[in-house]
Amino acid sequence: MGAGTVLGVRRASPLLLASLLLAGCGGGSSSSGQPLTRDQYASQADAICSKYKQKTGALSRPATLTDLADVADQVLPLLDAARGELRALRPPSAEQATAQAWLDEFDLIVQDVKNIRDKAKNNDTAGVQAAAQPALKHDQHANELAAQLGMTVCSKD
Repeated sequence: MGAGTVLGVRRASPLLLASLLLAGCGGGSSSSGQPLTRDQYASQADAICSKYKQKTGALSRPATLTDLADVADQVLPLLDAARGELRALRPPSAEQATAQAWLDEFDLIVQDVKNIRDKAKNNDTAGVQAAAQPALKHDQHANELAAQLGMTVCSKD
């Protein structure tokens, strides 16, 4: 594996981990079905992000494109489960637009991880590097939105 491949894998690997952290930023809805307060929303999201940080810590760090594809295959089911939790979380009414923008970024990140995985499975170093660029931008925007929603854990990689 050449230096460019290693760089591409290292750049994509943090994306996968960051995606898990973002994915963890969902919790349950309030028991009454009412929207959560801003503090409740942020607190529940941050608690779940902490849980997912532990899960990402258990994943191996990819050293090759094959490893990267394997890690992505482990990440995607977690992202799908987390996406369900995110959608169940009831943001405060005043934060609805920001929360929806955050969920939209989450959907883009899931697709980014799939693209990176597919490129890695095809041993396409240039493709992995190209797919990592928009993924990193989506991750950064999602972190900014999480911070706007009052989250501290979910807004950091």
